[in-house]
Amino acid sequence: MQTVTHYSGQWASVILVCALCIQSHFVQAQYADRYEPKITRILFVIDGSGSMREWMDSMPKFELAKRIVGKYLDSLLSINSNVETAVRVFGHQHPPLARNCEDSRLEVPFGKNSSASIQAVLSRITPQGWTAIAYALEKAANDFPPDPSAKNVIVLISDGIETCGGDVCAVGAAFQQRKIFLKPHIIGLNLPRDKLNFFDCAGKFYDVTNITSFDNAMHTAITQSLNPTTAQINLLNQFGKPVETNIEVSLYDSYSGKVLYNFVHALNERGLPDTLILNPAGKYDLIVHSVPPVMKKEIELVAGTHNIIAVDVPQGILRLTESGTFKRTTPLQCVVRRKGESGILIVQDFNTARRYLTGTYHLEILTLPRIVQEIEIVQGIEKEIIVESPGVLSLSTMSGGIASIYVQKGTDLERVYEFKKIQSRQVLLLQPGKYMLVYRLNNRRTSADTRTMDFEIISGQTKTLNL
Repeated sequence: MQTVTHYSGQWASVILVCALCIQSHFVQAQYADRYEPKITRILFVIDGSGSMREWMDSMPKFELAKRIVGKYLDSLLSINSNVETAVRVFGHQHPPLARNCEDSRLEVPFGKNSSASIQAVLSRITPQGWTAIAYALEKAANDFPPDPSAKNVIVLISDGIETCGGDVCAVGAAFQQRKIFLKPHIIGLNLPRDKLNFFDCAGKFYDVTNITSFDNAMHTAITQSLNPTTAQINLLNQFGKPVETNIEVSLYDSYSGKVLYNFVHALNERGLPDTLILNPAGKYDLIVHSVPPVMKKEIELVAGTHNIIAVDVPQGILRLTESGTFKRTTPLQCVVRRKGESGILIVQDFNTARRYLTGTYHLEILTLPRIVQEIEIVQGIEKEIIVESPGVLSLSTMSGGIASIYVQKGTDLERVYEFKKIQSRQVLLLQPGKYMLVYRLNNRRTSADTRTMDFEIISGQTKTLNL
């Protein structure tokens, strides 16, 4: 055998804008790497609690919210004709002394031309009640028509944190498991420093200081809601370069374990990982089907942007070669394990080459006798294991008997094969080398009748022993 290596308020004044994508389940497109919703539904959930009467810059906060929502309602259809909008308000039906924490209502249901209706409804509302954000979100989830082909988005506008004891984080997590809520965009206006971490569980926080910032935040939320969510999966080599490719990759729903996308990784014409269009709802678990496989869990995509998912997959090549002229009916095989692990990674045929992650491997080549070796797979390097093809041992006997074949290992004898009962003729493939046959024929009855016979096997040749 040869080894060859080749180098080849006190409410804080807060504006909360949540781009929350709601999706009942993933839609499989014609191609496994492309998610294409047929319609986008945007639900504006607006805070009508008493604190929204307070001023921000030059007008009451509720009036400002009406104006900015109206501005984007008028432009949405010009951006994308497959958009429906609706509005839900909370904290506006009961006075503050009522302390009503179930004060929320869908004021305008979904429609394509609902801008005038929404603005008319908002113009009649006077803010007065409590801030029941979690309750409003729970109700908002039922405002969308059952439609697995739609992208469902919530934009939540509020000037304060939850005042009804609801858990916004728990609501968001629960709906995310059902692929309803994405992590929101959270924009806070002059939020006290000690409150900046309050919304960490809910999404990305933006500290807003003026009306322009509010307008920009709404623009970001709407744009990301309408834009496709793209991703590239960078399979990194040992040097952190995204050049590994041609490996099967699977994306699973992180909560249910259901496989959602399967594809063979590819590089584009510029040598970069190609772009996938994915559903941004929920979380993904990614498995790269390298040897051994690599997993990355609970991947969250930022909706409406290009996401980069990086996975370390440094690889080298193991080539197995059987030399000589012997022709097998089935290929010689090698069992490959990770060093120190008992589980089998793969059984590789000889006269093939395949990639493995860098590291140390234990090889068990299924010859007689077994060949066992440890090898190191190095980034970008091909390691070749060459094994001589076997010879043939032919045993013939008139009476049959019991026999075993041994090979000398230092000062010890190691049994290679046990015949148990020799038939009239037996054929066995053995690796080239020197062996000893220990046998006793059936017509001999005592231990003293045991015989030994030394013989040599040459690659590609037959050795006949007549007993």
